[in-house]
Amino acid sequence: MENVSLVTILVAVLGAGGLGAFAREIADIVSKVRRGVSTRESNRKNDIISQRDAAIARSAAEQKRADEERERRIAWQEYAGILAFRLRMSGISPDPLPDGIEDTINPNTA
Repeated sequence: MENVSLVTILVAVLGAGGLGAFAREIADIVSKVRRGVSTRESNRKNDIISQRDAAIARSAAEQKRADEERERRIAWQEYAGILAFRLRMSGISPDPLPDGIEDTINPNTA
């Protein structure tokens, strides 16, 4: 026992304490992996990202559809206006609008 130095004892104590903490951390990580915590979190994150991307794609497609419908509607309105103008220039009065459609040229003043 006379040959044992203070440095040797200090290294042994610190080494044993560090090894114990390291072993606990490893055991904790292994436990979490076995339970699938990190896998579930990764899957959940990936699901959220894919849902967000799908929602953005649906929104963009709906916006494109709405823009195209608006352009077609405006084109038909312009065409109908040209035809109504040609009828009036020819001396023909256009038929009255169907029920439920507002006449902006000759509004009812009743």
